[in-house]
Amino acid sequence: MRTPLTAVAAAALIASLASPAVAASTPEAGSPSSNAATTKAAEATTAIKTNESNGSFDLQAHRGGRGEWTEESLAAFANSLKLGVSTLELDTHLTTDGKVIVWHDDTIQADKCRDTAPATPGDAQYPYVGDRVAELSLAQIKTLDCGFTQLKGYPEQDVIEGNRIAELKDVFQLVRDADAKKVRFNIETKVEDGKSGGEGMVALTKAVVTEIYTAGMAGRSTVQSFDWSSLNLTKKIAPQLPLVALSSGDAWLEVGKPGASPNLGGIDIDTYGGSLAKAAAAQGYDVISPAFSSVTPGMIKDAHELGLPVIPWTVNTTADMTRLMDLGVDGIISDYPTRLRTVLEERGLKLPKAYPAKV
Repeated sequence: MRTPLTAVAAAALIASLASPAVAASTPEAGSPSSNAATTKAAEATTAIKTNESNGSFDLQAHRGGRGEWTEESLAAFANSLKLGVSTLELDTHLTTDGKVIVWHDDTIQADKCRDTAPATPGDAQYPYVGDRVAELSLAQIKTLDCGFTQLKGYPEQDVIEGNRIAELKDVFQLVRDADAKKVRFNIETKVEDGKSGGEGMVALTKAVVTEIYTAGMAGRSTVQSFDWSSLNLTKKIAPQLPLVALSSGDAWLEVGKPGASPNLGGIDIDTYGGSLAKAAAAQGYDVISPAFSSVTPGMIKDAHELGLPVIPWTVNTTADMTRLMDLGVDGIISDYPTRLRTVLEERGLKLPKAYPAKV
């Protein structure tokens, strides 16, 4: 089990993240032989027993419950708290002025956000829709109305009118104000396509880790990423934080393709027999989070033998929820937390506590 940082140690960590030495660090890829990694995974604070009835099944609201409310809005997170979920799943990006925002897309998409006004008179960057998040300041992003229309493909989504993109610290504060002490955070470092392992990954990872420790949420947070370099860097600078290895399936893992993958922090998945679980355990990660369509009984068996919970994404139909729970997954990430909670209730499972929350 990881030992939580003391307040003094946490302060030292936060200060160290501002140093050039850390900023220039290069994450190291793990090796195939890693008994220590397996032991660490088995002892991780996020280890989930596979007995559903003990109340440990992890009900994660994907982007706050995208199928039910405007994604990653503070209102969505508040509604998930009021519903009762185990974990708030969310994405992060870094603005040009170094602020960690909670948003999924690399660019500002016209089907989700619209311009309202420039952040400053005569701003040459205006309009902002279509721009990269990394090239916009927090002030510019805050002008965007990201709650003006229902997202296509989500007919049940309640539009949170006038929604403004939140910062990670805002989500932490929302949960703190609700006194939702049992709710966890599954925080994705959302590195841009084609930029795995780059400077943007380093900056975002450091900023997210800093926000987690500044908020005092290290004991309740996991860091997940499709860029395993980000997980390696997190392990290096904040080894107490549990790590979640995301995967989109065999093609993304590059199973059967010779050479190291930039997505996986420079390792070759075939070194581990194409096994997501074995590769993740060897790197010292704590959870695997595969695309739900790629989950197999063999994957779950491998993961559980290595002490790794399996929490697939994004599972939205009751049929898929039931099938995966029958296979033995340890949690589910869903756009429809209400739907998933109903499935848990029908199976006679202990439900996550609900908390009053206000935005």
